Amino acid sequence: MSAPASVGGGARLAHSIDSAQLFTVAFGCVVGVAWMIVLGDIVALAGPGGAALAMGVGGVAILLVAFCYAEVAAVRPAAGGELVYAYDLGGPGACFAVGWILVLLYLAACAFEAISIGAVTDLLFPGVVGPRLYRFLSQDVRLGAVLIGFAGVLGFWGLNAAGAGMTARAQQWVTYVRILLMVVFLGAALAYAKPANLLPPFSHGPGGTAAGGFLAALATAPFWFGGFTTFATASEETASSMRIVGRAIVVSVIAAAVFYVVLILAVSALAPWRSLSRMQLPAAQAFEVGMGSPTMAKVVLVTALLGNLTAWNALLLAGSRVVFALGRARLGPTALGEVHRRFKTPAAAIAAVSLVSIAALFLGRGFILPLVNVASACFGVLYAVTCLTLIKLRREPGARPAAYAAPGGVVTAWIAAIASLAMVCVALIGPWLAAGPKPPSEWLTLGGWIALGVLIWTVTGRSRASIPQAERAALLRGGALGG
Repeated sequence: MSAPASVGGGARLAHSIDSAQLFTVAFGCVVGVAWMIVLGDIVALAGPGGAALAMGVGGVAILLVAFCYAEVAAVRPAAGGELVYAYDLGGPGACFAVGWILVLLYLAACAFEAISIGAVTDLLFPGVVGPRLYRFLSQDVRLGAVLIGFAGVLGFWGLNAAGAGMTARAQQWVTYVRILLMVVFLGAALAYAKPANLLPPFSHGPGGTAAGGFLAALATAPFWFGGFTTFATASEETASSMRIVGRAIVVSVIAAAVFYVVLILAVSALAPWRSLSRMQLPAAQAFEVGMGSPTMAKVVLVTALLGNLTAWNALLLAGSRVVFALGRARLGPTALGEVHRRFKTPAAAIAAVSLVSIAALFLGRGFILPLVNVASACFGVLYAVTCLTLIKLRREPGARPAAYAAPGGVVTAWIAAIASLAMVCVALIGPWLAAGPKPPSEWLTLGGWIALGVLIWTVTGRSRASIPQAERAALLRGGALGG
C-alpha cells in the first residue's frame, strides 16, 4: 500500500465527482431512513395536513438556504464546507467552533446509521439480529446487529478509502433504484388512498392548538432536510461546473420536499391517521393495513434499507472531509489532514470516523438518541453561518460573480439566515418547555460537547500557532503549505 501524502507536501483531493453524483449524494442523505422511523410521530404531532404543511414550509425555508449554499460552494469549493465558510466570517475560532459542531453531527449520524442497519434488516429478516449480549442505556445490544453493523462499517470504509469517484458512483446507482421504488410504492398508496382517512387534517399538539402541532412538526424540518449540506464538503472534489452543481443541489432539496409531502399524505390516507402513531413503522405497516399487501410493505422496507446505506455512505464521505479539513488546517491532529498518495482520499480521516462507528456498535442505540434531538439546532447554526458568509462575500470589494448565483442575492441570504436562527430557537425552546424543572437532555448534551471543544481549543494553542494565518486560509480552501 502506498504511503499517505503529508500535509506539507500538498494535501489535495482528486476531482472525481460529477454533478449527477453530487445530486445523489445530497438526495441520498436527505431522504435516508428517518422518514421510516419518525413519520408516525410527526403525523401524531400535527395531523396529516399540519405535518405536510410543515414539511412544505420547511422545504421552502431550506430551499432558500440551499440557494446560499450553492453560491458559497461555488466561491469556496473546499472539503471542510461550513467550517471554511466560518473561517471567512470569524477566523480560526469561528472555524473550529463550526467544525466542532459538524464533527458532532457527522460522528453521531454515522454511528446511528451503523447501529440502525441491524434494526432495519431485522424487519426484513426477523431474528437476524441474534441473541442479546447485554442491555445498555435502556436498549438491547444484540450479536447479529453488531456483526451486521461491523460488516457495513468495513464495507463503506474500504469503498470511501478507494476513492470519492467510486463512492459517488455506488451512491448514484443505489439512489436511482431507490427513486424507482419510491415511485412504485407512492403510486400504489395514492391508488388505494381514502381521503376520509385524512380527517381531521390537523391535530392539537403542544399547547393544545393546531398551531402548536404545526410548529412542533416544523421544528424537525432541519433534521429531515439536513443531509443536503453533505454536498458542500465534497465540492472540492467535483469535476463539473459549479453552476451545474448548484442546480443539482437545489433540485435535490425540491425533490426531497415533494417526496416528504406526498409521503405524509399518501401514507396517512391508507389508514385512519391516528392509528399511525400506534404502529412501530407506519410508513411500511400502513400498506398492510390499507392495501392488505405484505409485499408492498416489504418494498417500502427495502427502500428504507437502501436509504440507510445511501445516507451512511454520504455521511461518511462528508464527515471524513470535515475531520480532514480540521487536520489539514492545523485545527486538529495533523495526521488526520493527510491525503493518500495513490487514491487521493483522506484515508486517515475516513479511518477515524469509521473506528468511532465501530465503537458505537457496542453501545447500542441508546448512546446516540440524545444527540439526534440536538441535530436540528446544530443544522440551524450551520445554515445561518453559510447565509451570513454569502452576505459577506457579496459585499467584499472587487467581488466577482460566482459560477452559481443565488436568486435574490443578499435579500434571499438575509431571509434564509433569519429563518435558520428561528429554527435554532424552535429546536431548543421546545425541549426546554417540555422538560419541566430539570434541564433537558438536549441542552446537557450540547453543553457537554461545547465544554469538551473549549478544552481541546485551549490545549492545542501551540499547534495552531505553528503556521501563519495566510497559510491556514490556503489550506482550508484546498491549497497546501508552501504550494
